[in-house]
Amino acid sequence: MIEGQASGAKAPKLRYGMIGGGQGAFIGDVHRKAIAMDGKAEIVCGVFSQSYANTLATGDALGLPKDRLYRTFEEMIRAEAGRADRPDFVSIVTPNSTHYPAAKLALEHGFSVVCEKPLATSSREAEELACLVRESGRLFCVAYAYSGYPIVKHLRNMIHAGEIGEIRFVNG
Repeated sequence: MIEGQASGAKAPKLRYGMIGGGQGAFIGDVHRKAIAMDGKAEIVCGVFSQSYANTLATGDALGLPKDRLYRTFEEMIRAEAGRADRPDFVSIVTPNSTHYPAAKLALEHGFSVVCEKPLATSSREAEELACLVRESGRLFCVAYAYSGYPIVKHLRNMIHAGEIGEIRFVNG
């Protein structure tokens, strides 16, 4: 979730591309809704499925232009890296085995990354991503989409307001 700025100044929206999360995939829609909650970011491109037909249908439902819908994450990252209106970050919501290669390529092309958990399937891959983040100076976030759920935000507000007393145990 992208939190609002305290200054009150209207900042331009962040732009993002999504890898995964096509029609029929639960988590992509959850991430899109969580990202959209504060109006600070908008989706501008994507490769939503291994099925290009699903990517096209998902992109159409999201109002994306066809020239910003791609067949593979490699194609999307390489094409979007060269655009003047390139995404500010890439959101990865694919099956676990593709998190590392998609995140690695995005970092290598200068994108910040928001990745569904886990970020990699081995400690070697995770360490390589950490090195790429340090070298690139880009941001890398592992998503915990539950923080974007309205009930979680409501509970946070209740806790901060002291409405439920002292928290002594949390089980998640």
